[in-house]
Amino acid sequence: MGKFLKKNWFVMLVVAIFIVISTYYIYDTNKGKLKGKKVNGEDVVYSIGDNDTTASEFYDTLFKTNGSSAELALFRRTVADASISTTNEIKDSAAKQAESIISNYRTSYGNNYETKLQSDLAATGYTDLEEYLIQQQKVNQLTAEYAQKHFDELKIRQISYILIKFTDTTNPSAEPTEDEAARMKAVDDELAAGDSFADVASRHSEDTSTSVNGGLLGVIDKNTSTLDATFLETSLALNEGEVSQWVRSSSFGYFKIIANATTQSKLEELSGDDNPYLTLVQNYDTSLADKALWDKAQELGVDFKGNTELENSIKKSLGVSTDESEGTK
Repeated sequence: MGKFLKKNWFVMLVVAIFIVISTYYIYDTNKGKLKGKKVNGEDVVYSIGDNDTTASEFYDTLFKTNGSSAELALFRRTVADASISTTNEIKDSAAKQAESIISNYRTSYGNNYETKLQSDLAATGYTDLEEYLIQQQKVNQLTAEYAQKHFDELKIRQISYILIKFTDTTNPSAEPTEDEAARMKAVDDELAAGDSFADVASRHSEDTSTSVNGGLLGVIDKNTSTLDATFLETSLALNEGEVSQWVRSSSFGYFKIIANATTQSKLEELSGDDNPYLTLVQNYDTSLADKALWDKAQELGVDFKGNTELENSIKKSLGVSTDESEGTK
């Protein structure tokens, strides 16, 4: 069941650093194509809110990263900076994350770790690790805001479950064995007697990664791709407080699932001081960032100053459809 989860934020950041995004613009093929507004005599590539990105800023970034996804990195940075202030809390968190990542690189690459780290950072459009991590936090925050705004559309909910593992994983039968059925009946009997789902999960769930927390999986939505398909389908169909029948997963065993929260008010009540939407986009739905960035850019009034080629490239990189891009200046 560890395959179900992406709990370690630091690991996610390390993985993200290894992602090399496709190159769309290089200096030689694009310089001279920027038209429109000027600031201090310089052409403005695009503006978001009151923040203008000039040609020199744009191309400086291209040179620093040898053209590797610089346009998208700079666009993300501009939207994030215009949306979220860099607080001391964000800086402190980035510093701690950087320490962890550097330690992992040092362990993996020894004396060459700095060269490897800088090479991987360059692929993301950044040269400074803490700056990259600060921007990632900002993007996560605005993505969490997007998730909250689209709560019903995304079918966000908090889920807990009880797992009874297969006795014989080689048995292709869709019917539980006698032993499996007995363990499932023990769960059903205690739930019928009025015991709480969390208490029963703590006693009987055979997934030790969640049983210690009363079977709590966390906050998921319809885009959660790390879950068994049958498990996800069943979870999304439950009403708040409803417990499912036993659901068979060919990979794990038999699940009984409860939807602890399917409404914003209940989810936020159960989450306490934690931000459930941030938890969602960090751990279970990593597909929303690009949509959230474009949504925020439109809200802020993105203006590409007539540079259709750049605008289309940004849209393509973010996976923005024609309908979604309506309202762009």
